[in-house]
Amino acid sequence: MDEVFVVDRQIKRFSTGQVLQSISSRALQETPGLLTDVLQENTPIFFKQNGYGMVSSPSFRGTTAQQTAVVWNGFNINSQFNGQTDFNTLLVDGFDELSVRPGGGSVIYGTGAIGGSIHLKNELKFNGETNVNLSARAGSFSTFQNLLKASTSSDNWSLSVALSRISSENNYDWPETDRQNINGQFEHYNANLSLSRKLDQNNRITYHGMYFNGDRNFSLVFRSDTPSNYANEDHRHMLEWESRFSEVKSVFKLAYFDEFSEYTANVNTPRPTGATAQKALARYSLFYTYNNFDFNVLSEYNYSTADGDNVLSESRTIASFAFLSKYHWDDLTAELSVRQEYSDVYDSPFLFSSGLNYEFSNHVAAKVNVSKNFRIPTFNDLYWEGSGRTDLLPETSNQAEASLIFSDTKEKYQLSFTGYYNDITNLIRWIPNTENIWQPENVDEVETYGLEANFRSQLQYGEHKLRINSLYAYTISENKQTGFQLTYVPKHQFKNNLTYEFGRFSTKVQNLYNGEVFTRANNSEGDILEDYMLWNASVSYLFPELLDLKLSFQVRNISDTPYQTVENRPLPGRHFFIQTQLNF
Repeated sequence: MDEVFVVDRQIKRFSTGQVLQSISSRALQETPGLLTDVLQENTPIFFKQNGYGMVSSPSFRGTTAQQTAVVWNGFNINSQFNGQTDFNTLLVDGFDELSVRPGGGSVIYGTGAIGGSIHLKNELKFNGETNVNLSARAGSFSTFQNLLKASTSSDNWSLSVALSRISSENNYDWPETDRQNINGQFEHYNANLSLSRKLDQNNRITYHGMYFNGDRNFSLVFRSDTPSNYANEDHRHMLEWESRFSEVKSVFKLAYFDEFSEYTANVNTPRPTGATAQKALARYSLFYTYNNFDFNVLSEYNYSTADGDNVLSESRTIASFAFLSKYHWDDLTAELSVRQEYSDVYDSPFLFSSGLNYEFSNHVAAKVNVSKNFRIPTFNDLYWEGSGRTDLLPETSNQAEASLIFSDTKEKYQLSFTGYYNDITNLIRWIPNTENIWQPENVDEVETYGLEANFRSQLQYGEHKLRINSLYAYTISENKQTGFQLTYVPKHQFKNNLTYEFGRFSTKVQNLYNGEVFTRANNSEGDILEDYMLWNASVSYLFPELLDLKLSFQVRNISDTPYQTVENRPLPGRHFFIQTQLNF
């Protein structure tokens, strides 16, 4: 097997009691577009979109957008300003793997990992091979996407580069109306660079870099609305030194993140307002294996600053310490992990995570996990000019989940059921005070619970291959004070992916169902977005030439169904894409 160097070492090693989902590089290239596109087709995460390509925020197991962490090569990259990631500002086909970790993860990944975490990973191989992938995609609404991905290596060094771009006029018709999406054009660029060098048999230096540049207008609700624009630029850099000594592995990381955004309320008379934030991190991890024990001691120092037209110029420091441990018996694996943070602007709770994996037989296994997680106040919460409050408490979450997994020894199928419960306190909401000024307060208490079922199967008869992936999610997310379901949280989701391959030919059919959602906190029956079912299909052919050339055609929303995930923000009806991929 090729030697593969993975930077995020904790996700698979210390996720006992939780069911992980991985989306491969091949799947990412076959489902090009934005991060929202990939996740809404393959996971139970619900996304609110203000139109295609516009602001996209997730609801993972009924939690808020700020309670889903996005992790890049082991580091949480949610915005310092609003505590979340806009999932339409990330192009994913340049990454090597995307992993989804449902449930709490704050012990390892810090703030925001309450509903779950999304992991973007770059892998480096030391196999002496050179690979190049070129991809071009064009489709409805003058949408164009391009990817160049290349890697090369020897026994001692490895290099990987990915450059991607997507743009669209985004002027789709609103189904069943005489309206068109206006002022929705966007253009995004993304670059990834990874380089690793083995200094000797026991030491390795690795660099990962990521650059994003986005420019988009915001779609208008009414023709008379003022056209606006939003531009943002992100730089992310990480340097790592790994050393191995027998059963001990030492990993020292330095990281620097810079985010810049600029909003123009009226593009006709531009007077932009902007903000910038920087974060520097130093992290040291020590891994130790002794007989059936795995240990990981982790310490991190985080210094962040922010400044902007509406945000006071401030800084904060965070120091954190974590201890992760796991023990293996014949059929049982047990894990216990703890974390404590110290900050100069808030008091952090003591966090823990405990999990069990037990194999009843070769066909049946069970997982259990309990944890306490948190989300810290953001720079907007603390320092928004005239409204921020520095006395806010972190949101805290106590949660438990249990899974039962049935599988075939030959991995022809897997069926899993997961039930979970999550109790969230000190939820931060922006509400008007006695002077009618909106300010953040720790006002809400929420409980979420539900059931997730996932079935995967792959069958092969000669050259005929069939893959099935189905999931169902039932989600209750209620305000404990009122008993009302939180807004934009569907109780029911159902998704199917069916792929058939014969020789060089393949076809795929998808359907996605989202139940109705409330748009008002009082669950008013007159303010509901109706449920909807979407159908997508694609067909592709791999040409039998010297070069690995693949041509694909895709149609989305086949039935031209009108639907919205945010009130008064219709999404596209039937539309088409054609894509070519060349590998050599």
